[in-house]
Amino acid sequence: MVGALLLTGCAVWTLYTAGGRDAHPEGVLLGLLAVAAGYATGRIAGAVAPMGACAVAALTVGAFALIAPGGLSGDPAAPPLHDIDADGALLALAVGAACCAAQAARGALRATLVVVACGLTAEALATGSVAGTLACGGILVVAGSVTRARRRLPVLVLLALCAALAAGAPLLLAETDGASVGVQAVVPGSGQREALWRDAVSEAGSAPLRGVGPGRFAELSPAAQASATPGSASSATLQLAAEQGVPGLCLLAASYGWMLWTLRRSPRPTALVLTAAAALTALAGQAAISSVLSYPGITAGAGLLVGMATARPLSEQPGPGIRRGS
Repeated sequence: MVGALLLTGCAVWTLYTAGGRDAHPEGVLLGLLAVAAGYATGRIAGAVAPMGACAVAALTVGAFALIAPGGLSGDPAAPPLHDIDADGALLALAVGAACCAAQAARGALRATLVVVACGLTAEALATGSVAGTLACGGILVVAGSVTRARRRLPVLVLLALCAALAAGAPLLLAETDGASVGVQAVVPGSGQREALWRDAVSEAGSAPLRGVGPGRFAELSPAAQASATPGSASSATLQLAAEQGVPGLCLLAASYGWMLWTLRRSPRPTALVLTAAAALTALAGQAAISSVLSYPGITAGAGLLVGMATARPLSEQPGPGIRRGS
């Protein structure tokens, strides 16, 4: 119910901020629909095939990225999503799904799934996405660290803090007017992105409550009009704050918190749950410095992973009760 109310609230607020303006809320609404569809599909698939669903999802992404023409060329226009950052984010979600399947497997099958996760990380490296490769590596590290974990809350709180720091980094860089050498190594083209971030902060400051309207960031941003990829602020958090104001940003943060809360209550093994949470946190970090959430395939993949990690397998569900006669 909480998740449904949050998604409904996001949709209603998007329509409200678009009212009376030449705005374009269709992209946001499509992303919300993709999340809901992915989550519902994940709950069904996770209940029917708890381990197989995660493995099939990971193998499908890996195979498509491998066999698609130019999929591993590193060209920003290469498939599967025709964007270098989006390709890396999708592969990171696939690594998370493979690690979740490995947490539920045993013996040789578990080792095979670990190899699959490492292969997907290698694919992310081949695409040329530095942020995607780091995200895949981080997911592998967390998955190996939580194998024997017993408590979920401390790890989930730590992951939430990491996501908050990642979301705040673009704001800090925009305010300081200069990226460090380390950031430039992780985020190619940091100078151009900083200009976009500064414009987003300026737009958010001019209309903190209602924003400038969905899809209107590029119309008001000189940096976006001069960018090679117009229309994006290269940061999901700053663009949402600019287009939908602080309430829109709070709804996004609440949605991420709801996903972590749902994972905490999941009946699945703790190691699997924490691995899925790590994959979502890695996606949040990538979304803070790129426009990966603009792709419905990414948002659907995130919903799918959460659904599979929170589904109760049919084998563990109680059967119909037996009514006793008098």
